[in-house]
Amino acid sequence: MKTKHLKSTLAVMTATLTLALFNNFDFFNWNKPAAPSIEGVNEASRVAHAKELLGRNYKGSSAQKIEGRKSLNYVIYNKVQSNLAPQWKNRARAISRTIITESAKYNLDPVFVLAVIKTESQFNPLTIGSAGEIGLMQIKPDTAEWMAKKYGLTWKGPETLKNPEANIKIGLAYMNFLRKQFPGKSVKYVSAYNMGPRNVRRLIAQNVMPAEYNSKVMKNYKDFYSNIAVTAKSVTVAVN
Repeated sequence: MKTKHLKSTLAVMTATLTLALFNNFDFFNWNKPAAPSIEGVNEASRVAHAKELLGRNYKGSSAQKIEGRKSLNYVIYNKVQSNLAPQWKNRARAISRTIITESAKYNLDPVFVLAVIKTESQFNPLTIGSAGEIGLMQIKPDTAEWMAKKYGLTWKGPETLKNPEANIKIGLAYMNFLRKQFPGKSVKYVSAYNMGPRNVRRLIAQNVMPAEYNSKVMKNYKDFYSNIAVTAKSVTVAVN
């Protein structure tokens, strides 16, 4: 009996250590209700967009393995909070809520949004790009003003883009606009987010498929999901 108890204890300790290593020492209970004050993830939209992004590779992917998990919103909050610089961590909940609600609005996978933000700004709301792009999703002021007017979003000049929530709202409106320009073609609309739809069409006309930026985003996307799936598996082992 002592040996059995010891093995059980070691299994729980191993699972807990694995969980800590993969989540910056933040602990999740996937079986608990959605995190308070943060809307739940629209699972149907998440899955549909993940299938669009991954294609035939969705089956067996980490994105598929977490289907039906209740607390993905809490995991997203943790990812945002752990990636933000100390002075921005008090905005993590508001940023997470914006990512989740705006993703649902446009039928996007919120984990994809995390990947875009990671690629664009490394979660630094004050990043200024070489071409004048601003904020978390690195949007040019002229593009942002156009999107704000088109979608009825708040616009008070370029400084608007230094507000993380406003930046995400405008960035996802633009992603939605591009997705409609290239329906079902994620490589094209993701690339267009970086270089503009006109340049994407020009390259395609030359039989060149732009892929470099999309590859960076998708690497971050898969990395986020791999981390999330390991978390879920570790917690399941610990609970059992």
